[in-house]
Amino acid sequence: MKIAIHDLLEYIQNSNNSTIDLLVENKASLPPKAIEIYSHMINAHHVWNARILGKKPFFKVWQLHSVEVFSEMNEENYHVSKEILENNELDKVISYKNSQGLSYQNTIKDIMFHIINHSSYHRGQVMLLVRNAGLEPIPTDYILTKR
Repeated sequence: MKIAIHDLLEYIQNSNNSTIDLLVENKASLPPKAIEIYSHMINAHHVWNARILGKKPFFKVWQLHSVEVFSEMNEENYHVSKEILENNELDKVISYKNSQGLSYQNTIKDIMFHIINHSSYHRGQVMLLVRNAGLEPIPTDYILTKR
């Protein structure tokens, strides 16, 4: 299972890098909502990593960033998630509070799957906004990385 999650983390890392390249190249033509959603996606990954590690996140879930910092943030998220996978059992239960202060518990496996799914969902939203702005979206489907 760790291998599968690691593979999926590689997928979102590569898809995120391609998406970031597209956003940086077209930043002047992007609707603000695309930057807002992408910022949220990257922040949420950071927040989940912090929750697993029992640390206070540096970023808020809806904090806005410029496209110029997306690449660095994405790299940091990826490396922290890889370290989490390497140093923890997937069935380890993590206790945390959500952004409203409510307490929950989930396994690392479930949190990692959420990070992966959440990233795919929001990349899709960003691509729709890119298309609606008259730009050419890029495909980031998982199967394309396996062909």
